[in-house]
Amino acid sequence: MGTLVQNLKIAVRMLTKNPAFTAAAVLTLALGIGMNTAVFSAVHALLLRPLPGVRQPDELVQLFRTWPGDFDYGSNSVLHFFDVRDRNEVYDGVAAWNFVPLSLSTEGRSERIMGEMVSANYFQVLGVNAIRGRTFLQEEEGHSPGSHPVVVLSHRFWRSRFGEDPEIVGRTLIINGQSWEVIGVAPEGFTGPMPAVSAALWAPLLMQEQLMPGYSFLESRGNNFLFSFARLKEGVTFQQAQESMDRLVSQLREVYPDHYENSGILAFPQKYAGIHPAFRTAQLGMSAVMMVVVGLLLLIACVNVANLFLARAQDRKKEMGIRLSLGARRGRLIGQLLTESMLFALLAGGIGILFAYVAIRIAVRIPFPMEMPIEWGLAIDGPVLFFTVVAAVFAGILFGLVPALQASKPETVSALKGELFPEGGARSRVSRSLVVVQMALSLLLLISSGLFLQNLRGATAIDKGFDSDNLLMATADPGLQGYERERTVIFFRELVARTEAMPGVESVGLSSLVPLSIGGSDRGVGIPGYEPLPNEFMSIMYNYADQGYFAAMGIPFLEGRAFSDADVAEDAASIIVNQRFVERFWPGESAIGRIVRVGGQENQVVGVVPTGKYRSLGEDPEAYMYLPWPEWFSSDMTIHIRTAGNPEALAPLLRQEIQSMDPYLPVYDVKTMNSHLGIAMLPARLGGTALGVFGVLGLILAAVGIYGVMSYAVSQRTREIGIRVALGADRGQVTGMVLWQGARIVIIGVVVGLAGALGAAQLIRSQLYSQSGIDPATFIGVPLILAAVALLATYLPARRAATVDPIQALKYE
Repeated sequence: MGTLVQNLKIAVRMLTKNPAFTAAAVLTLALGIGMNTAVFSAVHALLLRPLPGVRQPDELVQLFRTWPGDFDYGSNSVLHFFDVRDRNEVYDGVAAWNFVPLSLSTEGRSERIMGEMVSANYFQVLGVNAIRGRTFLQEEEGHSPGSHPVVVLSHRFWRSRFGEDPEIVGRTLIINGQSWEVIGVAPEGFTGPMPAVSAALWAPLLMQEQLMPGYSFLESRGNNFLFSFARLKEGVTFQQAQESMDRLVSQLREVYPDHYENSGILAFPQKYAGIHPAFRTAQLGMSAVMMVVVGLLLLIACVNVANLFLARAQDRKKEMGIRLSLGARRGRLIGQLLTESMLFALLAGGIGILFAYVAIRIAVRIPFPMEMPIEWGLAIDGPVLFFTVVAAVFAGILFGLVPALQASKPETVSALKGELFPEGGARSRVSRSLVVVQMALSLLLLISSGLFLQNLRGATAIDKGFDSDNLLMATADPGLQGYERERTVIFFRELVARTEAMPGVESVGLSSLVPLSIGGSDRGVGIPGYEPLPNEFMSIMYNYADQGYFAAMGIPFLEGRAFSDADVAEDAASIIVNQRFVERFWPGESAIGRIVRVGGQENQVVGVVPTGKYRSLGEDPEAYMYLPWPEWFSSDMTIHIRTAGNPEALAPLLRQEIQSMDPYLPVYDVKTMNSHLGIAMLPARLGGTALGVFGVLGLILAAVGIYGVMSYAVSQRTREIGIRVALGADRGQVTGMVLWQGARIVIIGVVVGLAGALGAAQLIRSQLYSQSGIDPATFIGVPLILAAVALLATYLPARRAATVDPIQALKYE
């Protein structure tokens, strides 16, 4: 203990003795540690952190319907949920929920909020109690659907919308044009089973028809729209739970063969489902890439600091020689030097936390391209702080060990004489080797960054099947304001007519879904004459569209035509399909006039459009169909407006027009299509931006590193350079000699880095849209940029070497 205290005293003295050296080493290392902390905070929040505010979250499982080969993580119908809830043997409780958009009317205006409809036992299964009032009672899921208009508010909504009104319980809210009583407020921090999205309120599941006017899902076994989760009974394992679900499916298959043939139930641990399992693999891959990249950044910083410590070891060679001559053991010296490096690392860790905090504050302010209450939960909490300490300790050992080993074995006699170690000696070789490693790591980091930036560029060039330029959108749901079907149709048709009359408008159309949004819908189809393959999933994604939609979206026709006025009338029975639909069911044949059965109705194909992108930019070609609105009715519709000029200029006029038609109708997602594509582009944009920043930081660290090493090398060779100049060497020869010394390091580092980058590209190609991982421009351009920067950093010491005064150099030491 006494030795440690003594080592710390000496370390503190060394730390304060040279403030410039300390600042350079600490800030370099803090940058690497801070970026690692910030990225780990995001990974922890998205993948590792338990559900906030929930009792024993490790006991929870999510339950998905599965259709092997088509959907591995499907949703549940209300009747299916009731069966699982009432007939299972392994859960203490099974609950269900789903998001639902709502219209909240207060003080003479309406606004759209995001709520959840949940089963009565939702809070009980999660182990959550209200901090004011109560949660739902079992009788609020009795046999009288629509008879319990009550809501529980989220703490965030209670605070932001009602100022934490202590009298909120018992207050009446007007939601979807009806009165609802507030019965409770949820605890602060509680968000439900999906931690990133915070609902404003929760309402009983059996109020579904009031929450979703115009839809009745309570008695439909085939309408799967609910998420479900359960709490394991004490002593029940996940494997036992899955086996129990398999037995239950067998029982249900006997009773409802049409609904459970080729279908199953998957019990998925909640701790792995903070992100939907369908996206978890991609998120794990991206998280791994990000952690590796910031890890490389930290390694580069460590190499920089290691070289700084090697240079300082040269100044301390006499001190080490004296200590060894007086009998100090080498282990004692190594311990002293490692204590110094650990103190540097811990100080850097503290400053790194400040860097991470700034990075997190910047990240949470990045606008999310959706009108949903997103809470990423990025924070520097206990696990993140522990990670920072571990990263700092690791860095301290990493950058301190090699300099400590080198500094503790000087040649005692030469050290006592104060002689310099010769150029090409062990210490110089170690220093140059570290720079080679740094160059290789920097190149690996820069190429990875370049690939992701090219990926972002490639994402914008993907053929999406429509023209996203000059396109404005807005969404409204008159059904939430109590509009009946006929009134809704009249409203939207009048809105289309008014919009078409606006200056600069070229075409206007309506659809129930916007492509490349989160989620989607599908319906079962039947194709006369087509025999489905075993286990083939005959359900196709769809959209409701009117006659103007395809012109407004810039979607061309390969065959046939768009919907006509006659097609959108009642019982017109028309359908438009995409090219992938045709290739799947009528390969090599014309689709026009073919029959597609949807919902028991026969529909005639009147048009074929190119295959586009519907759920994600990286998806494989999918069959898709368009059904004519309002024959296929939805009250929640999006108007698409193609303009001759800037579409954003039309947004205020559009809002004004809708408010003149109904001042209480909430209008949301008023934005351009290019802005909307930010949802689909978000992974590529975040990856490209973050890795681009890390790549620039790596390039700067590499330049600083090689500059420091070459400056140190020049200082070591001052006497030699003076002799060369005295013997007639001109400045060009001296400059060339030093440049070649640096160029060798650069060339070796680039070759090693390229080899590593080729291997890394194969590992990260699953995260890229191109899937090749090899981009010639990146693999040629990045090494050239790095080499140019490194040679510039080498040229500065070389130029200084060429100005050495031979008389002063010969007096050196």
